[in-house]
Amino acid sequence: MKNEYVALGAVPMTRGSVLRIEDGRALLIYVWEGALWLTQEGERRDRYVGAGESFRLDSDGVALAQALSRSIVTLTALAPELHARPSFWTRLFAPYARATTAAL
Repeated sequence: MKNEYVALGAVPMTRGSVLRIEDGRALLIYVWEGALWLTQEGERRDRYVGAGESFRLDSDGVALAQALSRSIVTLTALAPELHARPSFWTRLFAPYARATTAAL
């Protein structure tokens, strides 16, 4: 994160919450604590980013970062004018969910 500008700093995420990032190409997601499952629009491969690890978004469109456990993340940019439109979705994790008859 050397010579980076903080776009979104020290964001706490509860398990199951999702950070949605629109048009975040070149943003760096750093996981201080916890772990994320990261999906980028148009990419076939998802990524696991654990505590102490980072990943630089390499495509435009939407990226989703889901907290696999209680997490703290930071988003940084290479230049101050680079930014993304982040939004949070919470309470999407349903550990005891069961399929309904409509889904069978």
